[in-house]
Amino acid sequence: MTGTIHALRIGLDGKVTDLDIGATLDQQSKIISRALLDSVEAVEYIKRPSGPSIVALAAEHRARQLPNFYAVLAVHVLAGSLGHEIQGPVVFAGYTRSGELTALPRDAAAEIRDLCPANPDGIPAIVHIP
Repeated sequence: MTGTIHALRIGLDGKVTDLDIGATLDQQSKIISRALLDSVEAVEYIKRPSGPSIVALAAEHRARQLPNFYAVLAVHVLAGSLGHEIQGPVVFAGYTRSGELTALPRDAAAEIRDLCPANPDGIPAIVHIP
């Protein structure tokens, strides 16, 4: 495998960031860990009938982070069903049948970009009024 692999990171505010995650497992692990500020864990697998499938990667220690509504919506649109709650920033990448990371399919990247605001203005807040 040569070159770098393209993935997308979705922040809590819906900001989409392009990531070139490298071509080797070591590079990918380091770059994604930095993007998530933690060790990485696959939280959702989206199987596709053709081309690479999609994996959503999140921080291993995300339990105390806010929910990422944009990532959940992206999973819903890409998978056709609503997954479970996902907390913290999320990186979406493609993966092969052998389990190697590959570039996020262009149609999936376009759908993710369409779901997220072009100019997010902060982290969403949930307010509870008694």
